[in-house]
Amino acid sequence: MSRWYQPQEQWPRHQKQWWRETIDLARSAGWHLQYIEGHAWGRIVCDPRADSPCKVLIFSSGTGGESAAHTARSTVERCDHLTAAEAGQILFRAGVLLDRAEALLDAAGRLLQAADRKAEAEELLQGAATAADEAEKLTQALAREADGDRLVIKAYAVLPEGRQLGFPPAAEEVDVLIVDASAHADEAEDLAGRLPAGDPGDALRGRITQVRSRVTDLSSHFKPRWNANGSPSA
Repeated sequence: MSRWYQPQEQWPRHQKQWWRETIDLARSAGWHLQYIEGHAWGRIVCDPRADSPCKVLIFSSGTGGESAAHTARSTVERCDHLTAAEAGQILFRAGVLLDRAEALLDAAGRLLQAADRKAEAEELLQGAATAADEAEKLTQALAREADGDRLVIKAYAVLPEGRQLGFPPAAEEVDVLIVDASAHADEAEDLAGRLPAGDPGDALRGRITQVRSRVTDLSSHFKPRWNANGSPSA
């Protein structure tokens, strides 16, 4: 028994992370899924209407699954049938990329806010001069530390599926979130360039501009707040 899924529909979830990443890429690229209940989990096809479409068979389990998923990902990335896709398909794929970019920026922004809170707490602790002032400032410092920890937890909650960070996150990890978000925006912009002027292409380009502005803001905020060894600067 099998069922076909369109790219704009919610697809079944594969039990293996490496297959989920490949399947998500195929769906964002406008591919279709033939879901099969059994050892053969399903088949992804770039365009079922094409004479010789690109297609990949996906199994539920078995040895070599991670390698097979990597090969399948290359097949999706090399597929040139998308050049004949409709504008709606391009908009869908670009939208998925921007969703991921914004999620990465949300996580990076909250981590940077957490670093600020912890830095403020350290300044208060170091600047306590008298017993009374110290007690008051210690109370404020503890509140800011707790606020920083809450921001870190919120950052982890909005990370795209499959992304992981250390606790506390290293500077390099936050930087990678911002860099990856910028790369997603680049890919979305390439897709937007294939759309004619006017809506809905202009709306997509406006969203790309907003994402790039957030990348710039977070990048400029990132550098002075983290020192060379990867911890927040005071």
